Amino acid sequence: MAEDPQVRFSAIELGNALREGQRYHRLAVDQMAIQPTPGSALVNTRLDLESRRVPRRIFPVGAKANLPLELTSFVGRRRELTEAKNLLAESRLVTFTGIGGVGKTRLAIRLATSMQGRFVDGVSFAELGELQDEALVVDVVAGALGIRYQSSMLLGEILVQFLAPRELLLVLDSCEHLVAGVAELADVLLRACPRVRILATSREALGIAGEAALLVPPLAIPEREHVPALRSLARYDGVTLFALRAAVAVSSFELTEENRATVVQICHRLDGLPLPIELAAARLRALSLEQILERLTDRYALLARGSRGTPARLQNLRSCVDWSYELCTPDEQLLWSRLSVFAGSMEIDAAEAVCR
Repeated sequence: MAEDPQVRFSAIELGNALREGQRYHRLAVDQMAIQPTPGSALVNTRLDLESRRVPRRIFPVGAKANLPLELTSFVGRRRELTEAKNLLAESRLVTFTGIGGVGKTRLAIRLATSMQGRFVDGVSFAELGELQDEALVVDVVAGALGIRYQSSMLLGEILVQFLAPRELLLVLDSCEHLVAGVAELADVLLRACPRVRILATSREALGIAGEAALLVPPLAIPEREHVPALRSLARYDGVTLFALRAAVAVSSFELTEENRATVVQICHRLDGLPLPIELAAARLRALSLEQILERLTDRYALLARGSRGTPARLQNLRSCVDWSYELCTPDEQLLWSRLSVFAGSMEIDAAEAVCR
């Protein structure tokens, strides 16, 4: 029977259908004591073969236009953008690493947007932060690339077939909880697709051959003890970010000689990290600068509400830290707990003494 050429299934839809069919068949045989009939055995055999067969056609759909739009102004990062462009020119895999809330995703989107014209087949963005099953990394990437196909084979093979002739930048965002699966896929694609480059964001590096890792630092802030003159504060991106987001929260806000020291102290208490700085600036709708600074003694209570449109792990400061903590092994969590006795930076000798 000829297949209708208009019937198209996404990689995820067809893969899920095949897996579900196999699962229910095995459930009937193994757990319900139902003996397979020749017909049901034939169906299951067809499913197994179908999941491995080479497709007759692959339909690429709009892989160039899925970069997230920036909803707020982008601040600073000139040095990191320049360094990242240089790294991508030399390495086919660049991973932005750094702690939660430091701005890895925003930096990746800005870099990818600025480089779209350098890739014949554009830029494709795959967001992995909400994915819990490592086995579905390939499915999400296929969906981001807009792959539609008839019949099926292993999705990894489909991605290779699709990407091998293309010149494309693939952005893999929020990989830290899926490092092994993302690393395996990235390694396969880089070896088989010579003109594909990958930009990843993760709280730890993927750890595969050819990777260049760029640690994304906090935004620049002045020394708390020597607050610069008002006209010089524009050089510090952390202060600039706070002022811009504060003006969004309260339209009358301005950085002045009178409030500059308080703003600098707030940015210092938040370590120059973009996420908590933005959360703190939003609190100006209800609190004064002095009240915000005072309440930062319990920053998790103060910075407990963010934008509803952001991923759950980034909606407040506690969820951001919890996400990082839960990704650690038991030994790493113990190390984290012991290092928490230090209020600020530490020497290696002191850390070893506490953590042995």
